[in-house]
Amino acid sequence: MSETSINSYSSGAAFAYYLIEYLDEMLFFEFTEMLKNRQYVKRCKLCGRYFVLTDKRKRDFCDRPYTGKRTCKQVGRSCSLKKASKPTRFYSNISPSTTRSIPAGQARHDYVAGRISGEEMLTRVRLN
Repeated sequence: MSETSINSYSSGAAFAYYLIEYLDEMLFFEFTEMLKNRQYVKRCKLCGRYFVLTDKRKRDFCDRPYTGKRTCKQVGRSCSLKKASKPTRFYSNISPSTTRSIPAGQARHDYVAGRISGEEMLTRVRLN
């Protein structure tokens, strides 16, 4: 790929044009332009297709239709919660405001640190 020249219209606006001879040159050019514009590509965890991240939020699922009128983003969230173990699902529903007691908060801290199992954390939380 070679940049052949920069042309300008009579109005003074300049633009670049490129001579691209092979498909791999085109793919490399598109990839570098996406990186320059801070557009990143990620693989959907549900359907396996690639998608472009349009904002700075971390996303795991694309917006393509998956089943019926539902998208991968809608289906993926519920599937990831179903695959989680029972203690993890229970833990994801606990907000920091519900863990106000010190023993339950310590149990949460130990669980996140990996010092106790999910079942042990549930036992400690239920006791308080």
